Amino acid sequence: MAVAQSADQSNEGHQGDQPAASRETEIVVTGTLIRGIAPAGSNVIGITDAQAKATGAATANGLLSSLPTVGNFFNSVQSGVSGVAGSNGSTSIARPNLRNLPGANTSGGAQTLVLLDGHRVTPLGINQLAVDPDFIAPLVIERVEAMTDGGSAVYGSDALGGVINFMTRSRYDGVQLDAKVGIGDSYTSYQAGGIAGKDWGSGSAYIAYRYSQNDALFGSDRDYVHRIDPLTGIPTGRNCAEGVNVSAGSGAAARNYIMNGANLAVGGPITCDYAQDVAIYPSVKAHNVFASLMQKLDDNLQVDLKFYYANRQIRGNNGTLGNGQLGTGAESMVTLAPSNPNYHPLPVGDPNFGMAQTVRFSLADALGARSSTQNTNLDTWNVTPQLTWKFGHDWQLRALANYGRGTVDYENAQLVNARGNSQLQNAANTGALNPYNVGATSQSVLDSIVGYDVGIGRNEYANFRAILDGPIVSLPAGDLRAALGAEYSTDTMRQRTTNVTTYTLLPPRSYTQTVKSLFGELQVPVLGGGDNDMSLVVAASARYDKYNDFGDTFNPKFGITFEPFNSLTLRANWGKSFNAATPADQLGVYSSIAQQIPGAFLQFPPPTPGVCGVSGLPACASATAAGIYLNGAVPGLQPQKATNWSAGFDFRPIDRVTLSASYYSIDLKGTIGRPVSGSNLTDFYMGYPDLWLFQPSGEQVARILATIPAAGVGVALANPTSTSQALLLGAGGSTTPVQVLLDTRAQNLGRTKLSGIDFSANFDFDTSWGSIDGRVAGNYRLTQKNQSRPGIAWFDVLQYDTSKYQISTNLGTTMGQFRAQATWNLTPGYTRSANVAGQKRVSDFNIVNLYFGYDFKGSGLANDLSVTLNFNNIFDEEPPVYLDAGQPGYLPGNTFTLGRMVQLGLSKKF
Repeated sequence: MAVAQSADQSNEGHQGDQPAASRETEIVVTGTLIRGIAPAGSNVIGITDAQAKATGAATANGLLSSLPTVGNFFNSVQSGVSGVAGSNGSTSIARPNLRNLPGANTSGGAQTLVLLDGHRVTPLGINQLAVDPDFIAPLVIERVEAMTDGGSAVYGSDALGGVINFMTRSRYDGVQLDAKVGIGDSYTSYQAGGIAGKDWGSGSAYIAYRYSQNDALFGSDRDYVHRIDPLTGIPTGRNCAEGVNVSAGSGAAARNYIMNGANLAVGGPITCDYAQDVAIYPSVKAHNVFASLMQKLDDNLQVDLKFYYANRQIRGNNGTLGNGQLGTGAESMVTLAPSNPNYHPLPVGDPNFGMAQTVRFSLADALGARSSTQNTNLDTWNVTPQLTWKFGHDWQLRALANYGRGTVDYENAQLVNARGNSQLQNAANTGALNPYNVGATSQSVLDSIVGYDVGIGRNEYANFRAILDGPIVSLPAGDLRAALGAEYSTDTMRQRTTNVTTYTLLPPRSYTQTVKSLFGELQVPVLGGGDNDMSLVVAASARYDKYNDFGDTFNPKFGITFEPFNSLTLRANWGKSFNAATPADQLGVYSSIAQQIPGAFLQFPPPTPGVCGVSGLPACASATAAGIYLNGAVPGLQPQKATNWSAGFDFRPIDRVTLSASYYSIDLKGTIGRPVSGSNLTDFYMGYPDLWLFQPSGEQVARILATIPAAGVGVALANPTSTSQALLLGAGGSTTPVQVLLDTRAQNLGRTKLSGIDFSANFDFDTSWGSIDGRVAGNYRLTQKNQSRPGIAWFDVLQYDTSKYQISTNLGTTMGQFRAQATWNLTPGYTRSANVAGQKRVSDFNIVNLYFGYDFKGSGLANDLSVTLNFNNIFDEEPPVYLDAGQPGYLPGNTFTLGRMVQLGLSKKF
């Protein structure tokens, strides 16, 4: 990647075919409000359109995957939605995360701010709100800038880890058509689009469109995908369509049975790998439209108008529908009493003769092997008019209005009342569903047991901003320049979800958040000018934001850039940043729920002295007891706050060679997130001791339930004023003891301290045949320690289970109209915290890509025709093996590849 040395350098050569004289030269670089200068003390990394073309990326997210500083995207393939089955409601937008900050997929807002042409745009989501980078087609992206320092002093909320700014073309003249097709093993992708525009000197207008689609990849398409217990080598699925598994009895008499002809016999279990029908990468169809209009009314007045529309449909799949315990796959399970017409008696003399039987089976023959559909849809548009007025003494006023709307919805197939087995069990009780012959089940019965969990998030965003900047006084080293601004934003989210019993849409909930802001920046040249080779610039910026919900916040930033001689630049900055709770977070407060978990589905606390499981204390687990879990968000959410500082250098030892490095440190407090993100509660019990209660009293439970809206309380207490163990009231006056209460609501949690180094080396030399260039860029995490809650011991995140650094290396050559480039992306291995089946270390992940491009010149159809050929993952590298019964043979989300793929692209200008 290239370091943006100045606004003019980063802008050169990417405006299409318009004359150079007509290009705008005084632009604002990411991280500053002042035109034409780089932000003092900050590191701004840039990707040009030529570099973007070499990646072959079909989306903006794919482009970001080439940046090692974007820790959660690098060396992976993003689909635009969470890859975890059923998580499309909570994580319906893939959010880039500079610095690998915690809470990237749990907090309501993004911790890396995504901008378009330096301003905010409409965020999207259902239970989270964030800007989706894929809303913009790569064809109109002129460059991408990433400021890897805190940016709240300039931009406000969300810039904890930094800012990613997509800069689009201001002008275009002509017509360009693009098409690409990618082919891999059991995988195909297509994209086609174009841009048409006119430049008339004093103005320009263009419109661009792109369509893209790709196939889904299933576990059966890749031989490294499997669900097998690494300790036994036995598949974890008990949902095989080839047979059923039956269990009966308890204690010493408990046995497993399988069918032997028409009778049950001791044996089994019958196992299968249910990962084969799970989509490891979903199918995606997307439409993107982008339009721009720029007109100079006179020498001092200019109007700009930009508009985009995006639509994306993602189709995922979790295999076969089932109602089994979490982690068992698509297993379906019912209990048959001896009186059931489909009951198979055991031989006389069997210890479980005449007892109820639990039958585990598959619904594949009735509903299909891929009936657990997970569909996510996105639809958004945004329009931004801007007025730029230049007046005396090089002062300029930029005023914009920004308005947009966005809708995200999901629809996930489920078995109705899956945890309670209600509809499925009822169908089995009447004999309407025979677990030994599910293919004979009537359609009406199947319709009664299948429901669709639906969620809809609609967001309306309006933003008004005015910035005044210019020189205050002329100093010997240059002009002292300042910028002042004000901003007003309103964000209204409307959210609807289905209930968990009848799967009907609940009444909509809405929340409006308003923000009023004042901000300013000052850059002072202390040394430089004239014949002085030494320069020194100091800068200060600050921003005040007032929210209608939590209150106000003030965030300053100071920076310094020192150039002792022409070939060396030293820089440093210090500042504070924040991330406010979003309307989605606040809606979580009003939609919080308290629900019962049957003991059979609950992981109880581990044996802990003074808690349970030791001499003289009750046992931890009890299948006859129940748990209560709280979900949603706690009242009184506060912003996440961070203190950031960094120091670095850019060294140019010889012409056209640059070495850069930056050290950074971030202290993040009050991370907003859910304290549990999966079915394994071990880390939750250890890290959040104040968020769970073992065998709580009725009085304790009643006090906590009072913080949940009445409509969300799905349990009834039999003893709300008692100091004895809480009892849940059931049908007919029956009671069930509460074994544990889990508060998993989103809230301000703990603290994280992290530090690291960004580094890069670039060269570009002329040769006898043309030129040769190369760059190495990476991020090395030096420290990262988390404290889950105040008073809890700090945990060293980098000790186990994570890669400490990421590196991207490019080597290319240009020979006339021909360009060739090789890219090597490395995500190193790491030591595991647990030795699973002998695996102590996860191996490195190396991806090598090749790019070839040729621009035809001449006459006829070949003129201005470009051909590109990308070979992605040329060595067909598989994700590193990760042994764990709960994972599909690798660790999703960390490193992922579609496999070896060839992509052919054609581009023609007219």
